Amino acid sequence: MEDVQTIGIIGAGVSGLVAARTCREYGYFVKVFEKDSEPGGVWASSRRYPGVTTQNTKDTYYFSDFPMPGHFPAWPSGEQVQSYLMAYAKKFDVLPDIRLSHTVTQVDFRNNKWIVKGINKRGLFEEAVDFLIVSNGTFSDPFIPEIPGLKSFVEAGGRVYHSTEFRSTEECRDKRLIVVGFSKSASDIVTAAEATARTTNIVYREAKWKIPRFIKGINMKYLILNRLGEALVKPEQHNFMERFIHKIGLAGRMLSFMENYTTRKHGLDQMGLRPTSRIQEQAFGEINLETPGFYDKIARGKIVPWKGEIASFDGKLATLTSGETIDCDMVIFATGFRQSIPFLPDRYKEQLTDSKGNYILYRHILPAGIPKFAFVGYNTSIQCPISSEFGALWVCEYLKGRVHRPSQAEIVKAGTEFIQWRSRYRQQGSASGLSTMPGTIHHVDTLLRDMDAALPFFSLIPDWLLTIKPGRYKRVRKKIVARNGQG
Repeated sequence: MEDVQTIGIIGAGVSGLVAARTCREYGYFVKVFEKDSEPGGVWASSRRYPGVTTQNTKDTYYFSDFPMPGHFPAWPSGEQVQSYLMAYAKKFDVLPDIRLSHTVTQVDFRNNKWIVKGINKRGLFEEAVDFLIVSNGTFSDPFIPEIPGLKSFVEAGGRVYHSTEFRSTEECRDKRLIVVGFSKSASDIVTAAEATARTTNIVYREAKWKIPRFIKGINMKYLILNRLGEALVKPEQHNFMERFIHKIGLAGRMLSFMENYTTRKHGLDQMGLRPTSRIQEQAFGEINLETPGFYDKIARGKIVPWKGEIASFDGKLATLTSGETIDCDMVIFATGFRQSIPFLPDRYKEQLTDSKGNYILYRHILPAGIPKFAFVGYNTSIQCPISSEFGALWVCEYLKGRVHRPSQAEIVKAGTEFIQWRSRYRQQGSASGLSTMPGTIHHVDTLLRDMDAALPFFSLIPDWLLTIKPGRYKRVRKKIVARNGQG
């Protein structure tokens, strides 16, 4: 697209920052619109709950040519991740392109340009760009379920938070607390809050597998965060190695071992917390890293688990679907997110999703029926930095005409087939079907093939047997960018 000179990017989190850096490398002028007062997305201070860390180890969660600092712990804190992202933005001179506290309220395509409108500290703003990338992420709209009587709880002095709004354990000091959910954020928050809360409860619909950080003394990254780990849980096998490990039964034996080891280590059977779903099922986005102390505090009665949902509130009394009741002063909903693009005109939203609200995208990037428009970072993944990095490269190669430009029919076909494939196994664990798990590296491989590039064989071996280290992708990234004559 030779007429594209200026690219607008909505969001300055992991995906928005790498998209901005990549577009600049390709010679485009960039305008990044970020509604928060600081970059970082989900890692920004305005959204971090106490004790949040990465689920990946630091050597598997970074951009290919910008490693995390060596002094960071194995699992960096949210504050450290944001500092890493800020250092990345400074290193590649992205900060001057970011318009902070700019909330986009409307976009429209007119006269071959996108008109971006919104609100900033000075009032209304309006900008024109030639191409638009949306990177507001799959964790953009905090979800709190509508529960009968919730208003009476608030009127009685009860306090309601989403996990992204909870800032300090001092907020729940001496309060009777309920945390709703069983995700990593739920277990992190309830474990930290127990130190100050008067009583601490966790209400959940389904128990999730929480992978121990060390399995028989071996860091979990060597069992999970590599191509072997991905191959174990992928329901379909695409290459010889994947087919082989399933044919000899290795996948089934290793998954059973991890389930049994986790169950024994934490005493899940005794506490009634062994998940009813297998690890392979929950690998579609629900499986998460253990929170140190979580199960121990349950075993000691410090945290009380309740299976079910909150059916209603009557003042400060919460009634569960089981009929049991809990007295509470504060409820924190770690209930995930709903994905929406409120600034996009309805005529485009109708083409973007199916009847169930699933996003229909080609390569998780291109929508049908929306001109000069792409997504980067719309694929929930534990390998977010590298998947977003190569997603951004794919967009730039697309603009340069060096990857196949699918027809509208091809986009719909590919997006629909992905949703149908996913629904055969597990629909939970992602916002509106936006997830490449449990095949994120397969997704990156697909993007590389589209760009006529691939990871060298000598890098594939440690990718399989050790860990997925983004640094191994540095050379192939450099090779792709060099085609543009500016890498």
